Amino acid sequence: KQWNQRRVRALKCMNKAKMQDVGTQEAKINFLKRRISLLKKFVQARRSYEEDVDEAMKQCLMLLEEPDLESGVRSGDIYGFMVEHYATAGDYQKAYHLVQELKQRLPTASLAYYVNNTVLEQIKINVGLDEPNLDPNTPGIEEEIEEEIPEDFGF
Repeated sequence: KQWNQRRVRALKCMNKAKMQDVGTQEAKINFLKRRISLLKKFVQARRSYEEDVDEAMKQCLMLLEEPDLESGVRSGDIYGFMVEHYATAGDYQKAYHLVQELKQRLPTASLAYYVNNTVLEQIKINVGLDEPNLDPNTPGIEEEIEEEIPEDFGF
């Protein structure tokens, strides 16, 4: 009987806490819905690549214009996907242009985190660059790259 009373009090406490925190819960739910929506768009773009490359690249460009993109998809991943596509297709000028956009958008990020080093070298050679390194932010062996997660959402 005592166990049931404790359980009832605990449930009442939890329900009370839920009712007081509805606004925060709604904010968390909306944040997660936004993340999922952005992620779905990127997955859709990648899936459509095999059937319609131009449409996939168009979807990626539209994604890069999304407000709050980084909450669901890292822009570097989108750029990396596009850079590798254009380099593989032999459009090194377009690939180089996207590398420059990526560097501008994420100036401290290592390009090698998003684009294969071999692809970066191919771009450099085919565009005729004399730069020793297209990626000045190449991480050292001991350096780690961390993804930021908002602390206020308790993840």
